[in-house]
Amino acid sequence: MNNSTKAGILGAFIVLGILSLFLFDPLTRARFINDWVIIWGFPLLIIVVLGAVVVFFLAVDKVPAALVIGILGVGGLILYSEARSYNTDLAYASTIQETNDTMPTLKERAPFLVAERQASSNLSGINGQIGGTDYLADSNHYSTLVDRKGNFNPGYAAIINQTIALTGQASGKPCLFDEKNAHQRMDGYFDNSLTRAIATKDSMLIAKKDDAWGYCDGDTPKVVVPVTRLNGWINPVHVPAGVAIYDGHTGNVEIRSEVKAGELPGPVIALSYVQRVNDSLATHNGDWWSMVQGQSGLTDEVKDANDPNKDNHSAFSLAYKDAPGSVYASPFTSRASSRSIEDIALLESGHVKDGESPKVTLYHLQAPRQSNSATADKIKADYSSLNGWATGLSVQEVIPVSHDEWAASIGLNQNVVYRVLVKADGSSCLANADGEKIRCIDKDGKTVGASAPEASAAGNGSASPAAPGDIGALSNEDLAKLQSAVTAEVLKRLAQK
Repeated sequence: MNNSTKAGILGAFIVLGILSLFLFDPLTRARFINDWVIIWGFPLLIIVVLGAVVVFFLAVDKVPAALVIGILGVGGLILYSEARSYNTDLAYASTIQETNDTMPTLKERAPFLVAERQASSNLSGINGQIGGTDYLADSNHYSTLVDRKGNFNPGYAAIINQTIALTGQASGKPCLFDEKNAHQRMDGYFDNSLTRAIATKDSMLIAKKDDAWGYCDGDTPKVVVPVTRLNGWINPVHVPAGVAIYDGHTGNVEIRSEVKAGELPGPVIALSYVQRVNDSLATHNGDWWSMVQGQSGLTDEVKDANDPNKDNHSAFSLAYKDAPGSVYASPFTSRASSRSIEDIALLESGHVKDGESPKVTLYHLQAPRQSNSATADKIKADYSSLNGWATGLSVQEVIPVSHDEWAASIGLNQNVVYRVLVKADGSSCLANADGEKIRCIDKDGKTVGASAPEASAAGNGSASPAAPGDIGALSNEDLAKLQSAVTAEVLKRLAQK
């Protein structure tokens, strides 16, 4: 054995030794198994075999054959990549049941973006910065994770639970993490990594930062991370695998392979999984070529820059109105030029079992609803007498609540003033903070309902706050209350004419 051979063998052992050391780390091992073995394992095997064949023909001086095999192999890999992607979408789409039945009624919620903006108002005294905000439909409140500041992302500082009425501002209460025992979070480094702690429990689990949400179990903060695992090798797909629950006082991580409806206050299906299912509807009612050309399929993507839902356009976490349980509700339009909303997918999110795909139902609307931007414009036109439009009042989140009814909010950045229920034919009703109907408009834009005799001040139904001599001295909250009270008083007087 010559020196070069010995050096090569030694080098190989060194590489294997370094790789083995890396694989002792749970997170590295998990990523190696899921990314390189499962996701890329079959394509890499094909590349290795193809490379070996090309090298063999080059070694026997058959260069033309090696070139032909190489070119055909690259072309085959491209075709395989397209086929694999399409078949993966078909696998997710196969979990969806399509129906023309009436969609179940869902509960309304306060707008997501208002809750996200209001979270910072409850951050006083907490050394941290706002992380992700989620709506926990089963408990009807918003929850915000607060990241602790420091090197290597040292855990979470708090969870802010916000109770937000359909109109008005939020009331929030934080529960604090134990800085010494619970110093991990999803994007933490080294020992601060909650992702690594989950991988230590099970290397096959896949946990994503954006899937995590938190809640306060009394005074104890809990972080819930819905997880998935890969199923298959030639054509791997994600399937729900339960949840990981992180205790914010002890730092313990618990893996639950099954969660029944009502056991946790929020969704136990990973949002990343929902997005994969939604993306798979690009294959709806068409073949691969029509999908590539955009001639078939459905999409939940926003098509209009003026869409009030553009920052949070799909997978709305909502609770059933007449039954226990919760869903992710996603409106869909055609992938062609249409902007009308034609279908709504409901994915059951309140329960999960390892290895089982959740129930997904695609409800086809008999009367498609106009786009969100058109709906917002019609609301502004129908209720143009609200003088707040000139001072920042806007139409906020438009969500489905039944087969032919949608709920929209009217308000400022951090204050919801009114609710509007819009039907598919364009008719609507405006309600105040107490849920009393102020005015209804038919599909032709004519007033058909009597206004409520008393329109309470938005937010809490109280009288307008006393304003100081200089309006510039008002706080943001007082200014919002004053604006709400003025708007309500104008509507009241218009109703009495």
